[in-house]
Amino acid sequence: MSLRQTRLLLASLLVTSTAFAANPLKPPVSDIAAGLLSIKIDGMQDLPISGLKMVKSGEQTVFISSNGRFAFYGGQLMDIWTQQAIKELADIDRIANRIDLSRMKLKADDLGAVTVGHGKGQVLVFIDPRCPYCGKVMKDLQALQDQYTFKLVMVPILGPESQNLVVQLACQLGTSDTKAKDAVRDRLLKQDYAGLPTEPPAQCNKEPLQKAVVTAKLFDLKGVPFLIAPDGRTHSGAPEVLADWLADKTKAVSSTTTPEPTKVEKKP
Repeated sequence: MSLRQTRLLLASLLVTSTAFAANPLKPPVSDIAAGLLSIKIDGMQDLPISGLKMVKSGEQTVFISSNGRFAFYGGQLMDIWTQQAIKELADIDRIANRIDLSRMKLKADDLGAVTVGHGKGQVLVFIDPRCPYCGKVMKDLQALQDQYTFKLVMVPILGPESQNLVVQLACQLGTSDTKAKDAVRDRLLKQDYAGLPTEPPAQCNKEPLQKAVVTAKLFDLKGVPFLIAPDGRTHSGAPEVLADWLADKTKAVSSTTTPEPTKVEKKP
């Protein structure tokens, strides 16, 4: 962008500013329009920001995304989770569109995760036990257990029935009984919950489940399944071909071929 174009752009944006209160010299409207049309845009990327809050602290003003991940201050856009500055368009895909669990020091097992597989790469998968698209992912991942270790984290997003199932299964995971934990894994993979009691046990460690729900809100989950690949890439919904997505072979998949995530059930 040339110096003249920059001046025209600034003038058009600040035309109502109090800084121009004392009879400023303004370029003709035709010049402003011509300047804007002649600006060459080298690239554009959407930022994963669903909302923005303005925070005032004394003389300092900071703009923070609703989930607390991104902050605008000092003329910079920062990824708070990873403590990295976002300066270039490439940084959005490399940093902003990924979730680096290691930098966040987030351990899947602290969220009451169910482990499936023993491969080198870890894949975090948020699921609801009753979600049909989660069933597709859990079916697909069983053929990839030698390549990846899948950590299934339960979050109840589909109403009271899901909440009861998640609590029942989470309470069983909290015991030291290996057979009980294996039974939970098998139930999830088959989506078979027949015979589970309707009342939660008297003794139950719900802390991992509570951490899972808080983490889901932090990640701004709109639905499940929600996957985080070993390299930090995320996917909302069931990938058409799970192995290809994990290997980053599919750059862009149409919504007509990728099942939409099961959305959070809204209360009446």
